[in-house]
Amino acid sequence: MTRKTVIFIVEGNTDKTALENIFRKIYKNKNINVEVTQGDITSDAAIKDEDLENVIFSLVKNYMDDKKLRKSDIWQIVQVFDTDGTYVPETAIVQGDTKEFYYTESTISCKNRQKIIDRNEMKSRRMEYLLQLDCIKDIPYKCYFMSSNLDHALYDEQNLSDEEKKERADEFAGLFLNKPEVFIDYLNQYVVNGVPSSYPSSWRYIKNGLNSLNRHTNLHIYFKDNPYGF
Repeated sequence: MTRKTVIFIVEGNTDKTALENIFRKIYKNKNINVEVTQGDITSDAAIKDEDLENVIFSLVKNYMDDKKLRKSDIWQIVQVFDTDGTYVPETAIVQGDTKEFYYTESTISCKNRQKIIDRNEMKSRRMEYLLQLDCIKDIPYKCYFMSSNLDHALYDEQNLSDEEKKERADEFAGLFLNKPEVFIDYLNQYVVNGVPSSYPSSWRYIKNGLNSLNRHTNLHIYFKDNPYGF
């Protein structure tokens, strides 16, 4: 039997480092091949809204071409967004001292406050559009989130430098590599933090108040809906 492939799309390269081998171990007994690729599609102003689906499919197509796969070999595309405080009210966006966006669990700040407002408007609009999709080019498609980003969700740390991100990702990948079932327990115990176990309800929850700045994920729902069996 041909192994079907699930392609997870995460936002950063260190996100891929943290999760790829854990996901592969989770589904190793299910005749499923897991590939994790990266692309920050919702925050990239160089990408036009009307091109979102094509850009997502191009990430998948690159993998298909490399592995000489057909579209029918891809079982599903799973996109994991960083919420980045996208849904917070504008009162939580404040003037700050840094050029880069700086996150707490109650505010986002930088020198150019309008830049955050514009980013949030673009990212929320794009996420809303993608959430309505069931397929990308006839391949089943589903969206999940890490809040406020993967570093915050998995390591409980915000505003990490690139070097710190790399270090934490390597440490995290090693921590769960030989015990993937503990990773799922970890999500449920430390990261879900009140997110409902219903997919539609989880998205309603993260859009409320300051939740998209707090430590949350709905990725536990993916593992519930796609049993792994160790």
